[in-house]
Amino acid sequence: MNITEFKDLLFKKAEKEGFEEYETYSMKTDSFSVTIFKGEIEKYKKNIAVGVGFRCILNGKTGYAYTEDLSDEAADFIIKEASANSEIADPEETADVFEGCKSYPTVEGLYNPYLSDVSDGKKIETAKELEKAAYAYSEKIEQVTSCTVGSGETETLIANSKGLNLSQRVNLIYASINVTAADGGRKKTGSDIWAGNRLEKLDKEKLVKTACDNAITALTAKTVKGYTGKVIFKNEAFSDILETFLQNFFAELAQKGFSLLKDREGEKIAGDAVTIVDEPLLKYGYASTAFDSEGVASKNKTVVEKGVLKTLLYNLKSAKKAGVESTGNGFKTSYKGQVQTYPTNFYLKNGELPYPDLVKSLENGVIITSVSGLHAGANPVSGDFSLLSEGFLVENGKITRPADQITCAGNFYSLLKNITLLSDDLKFSVSGIGSPSLIADGITISGE
Repeated sequence: MNITEFKDLLFKKAEKEGFEEYETYSMKTDSFSVTIFKGEIEKYKKNIAVGVGFRCILNGKTGYAYTEDLSDEAADFIIKEASANSEIADPEETADVFEGCKSYPTVEGLYNPYLSDVSDGKKIETAKELEKAAYAYSEKIEQVTSCTVGSGETETLIANSKGLNLSQRVNLIYASINVTAADGGRKKTGSDIWAGNRLEKLDKEKLVKTACDNAITALTAKTVKGYTGKVIFKNEAFSDILETFLQNFFAELAQKGFSLLKDREGEKIAGDAVTIVDEPLLKYGYASTAFDSEGVASKNKTVVEKGVLKTLLYNLKSAKKAGVESTGNGFKTSYKGQVQTYPTNFYLKNGELPYPDLVKSLENGVIITSVSGLHAGANPVSGDFSLLSEGFLVENGKITRPADQITCAGNFYSLLKNITLLSDDLKFSVSGIGSPSLIADGITISGE
């Protein structure tokens, strides 16, 4: 039977068992990926998967179960498993089943029907073209360590005993390349990734150039003298830092004492130049959606406005605890998971300076183009970080040479307050976190 028929069967059995409230969260995914190595297919994956998560409330407590088997026997198992799990559940952890919103937005660009017409052969050909172009880019490209093209389509359905019945389809295609450059016994790596749902928007030349230039440029890099002061964080580098400290904007974690932003809504937490938004309705956004996993309608919201914290991100449970409305940020990572808080297209808004003018404004200092060690070198709660970094040295307003073997250190909360200038080059990571390049003061650079 299909997902809808299985949902109807579950609901009949749940009603018969006397469940007070119940809900299904179903996903069907169709994925493909191919990795090319030296002109041949190294890895090839193609998979269609269906799964249904079930949640019920029985005697004021919540029970969960899930299955990939859409049969009568599976439905009986789900009902029995959810009932048994509810008996040992903490009643304080029970979240109400949501009756739905009056209306739901239409989001442009979630699903491209023409993407399904792109053959697997075309995707394989694209991956081979990327690898070939990388080897041809420069004699310094010693090896293309991986070149992958993949695609995916996901259909999500949410239905519950209060009449909620929502569905949504999204699809995407992506390409990534990783290369190694070598010169005189020195080796460096470079990479880049593109994602969207319109293959015609893939700029293969740009993707290859970015990855190869990153590796080749790094070959001549050396460390710099340490200092504390202004640096430029390139858009990609700051997106990674912002993603590392995202949890501080989650209400459920603030309520548990895992964020220093607890009870600070309405306070100044950043510089005047800082405005951060979460926009699930962004056209062609990586994380755009019409509703969250709880069935709450999506809406764009300003999280930080000119330095003032306007709102944290709420799911239904944390919103009820705070006495506010959910911001539509209750998401599951899969049909198996439970609802947690996640952002959608979460980004620091653009400034007005072209990037070359931002470099001139720095005058003397370092541009941080990439950071590593984010898990080991950052404390998401305190905000402290010390990260291995690479980038460029700027002298008298001009980029003079690449730099590596450096560490940038600071505190995320202080960093937000010390952002002074923003470029106009907003860029998103494939996780939906975005930032323009920016100048921040008070950063400690350790080098020679």
